[in-house]
Amino acid sequence: MEYAIGDIHGCLDKLQRLLEVIRYDPAADRLIFLGDYIDRGPDSKGVLDLLVRLQQENPAHVFLMGNHEENFLAYLQAWEQDAQSAAWLSEPFFAGGGTATLQSYEPRLRHEHDQRVREAIPPAHVQFLSTLPLYWTDKHYLAVHAGVRPGIPLVHQKPNDLLRIRAPFLDVPHGLGYYVVFGHTPFRIVRRDVDKIGIDTGACYAQLGYGTLTAFCLQTKQTFHAQ
Repeated sequence: MEYAIGDIHGCLDKLQRLLEVIRYDPAADRLIFLGDYIDRGPDSKGVLDLLVRLQQENPAHVFLMGNHEENFLAYLQAWEQDAQSAAWLSEPFFAGGGTATLQSYEPRLRHEHDQRVREAIPPAHVQFLSTLPLYWTDKHYLAVHAGVRPGIPLVHQKPNDLLRIRAPFLDVPHGLGYYVVFGHTPFRIVRRDVDKIGIDTGACYAQLGYGTLTAFCLQTKQTFHAQ
């Protein structure tokens, strides 16, 4: 079976429970992760550790880029190039929950440029994040982090839309000929439309009435949940 999995946001415990719920079989199942593995939740490092292991276990798994991964890579790149640029980039990153990510690597974090953080991030994590694609397709499905700009052929879609779009994608048919499986925009329950399904159910937002991590089976169209 093939299962798409929504935004994890550092919630390692929910990801582990979800794999149990779907009875994940590494020899028979393919997992398609929609991005936003890090930030906000308590264990972004643990999530990436698990994803790297899953990738090694089965190279057929799909791991897509989310906007939070792109922010993290930009932060790390700026750190290497210029501390002033890193400070500028850190503002949106930290507003998006990046402090929790850095603390998962270095619990004694004092500030965003604490050298211990950079030393604590495994090269395997940086390599993993640096190779994430923006979308995945088969004959029927398009999996993408945020969505697509309606009416624009897939090959001409802008990366920023694939990573961050909400309207007009959420409001009108996209017209691309695929059933789109997406995350990015949290819903309290899975959102099903005629041409798309939104499976970000706010794993990291339990305090706001969300708090569920969701998987969608491409073959059966069933959804599975872990809280």
